[in-house]
Amino acid sequence: MSSSEAVAVARRLYEGFAARDTAAIGAMLHPEVRVYQAGDLPWAGTYAGPEGVGAFLRALLGHVDPRVEVVDLFAAGDAVVQIGRSRGRALATGRPFDASEVHVLRVRDGLVVRFEAFVDVAEFRQALS
Repeated sequence: MSSSEAVAVARRLYEGFAARDTAAIGAMLHPEVRVYQAGDLPWAGTYAGPEGVGAFLRALLGHVDPRVEVVDLFAAGDAVVQIGRSRGRALATGRPFDASEVHVLRVRDGLVVRFEAFVDVAEFRQALS
């Protein structure tokens, strides 16, 4: 798979997330997908398989209403790096957040097999508390 094809896969995943289209997101996932969210957040951890991705999304969206702004996407082989921002509100407090983020995606056979999220944890913790 070329770098441009890997970036196209990542773009489709972000479009699915923006639309909150779980079917579109699910169609982009490799059966062996793993999600890793860094930091001390209620949705942090490692999630395995499409069911794990569903659990991750439920945990994330159960705490915050994020809108991802992709600032840059670039690839090297099967790795795609997204540099962006996550803006929105914490559901329990109503407080806004505007957090920088970096995501690293691995693409295999045209599907996302790994998704690693590194975010401004302090910004999210402030909105959550």
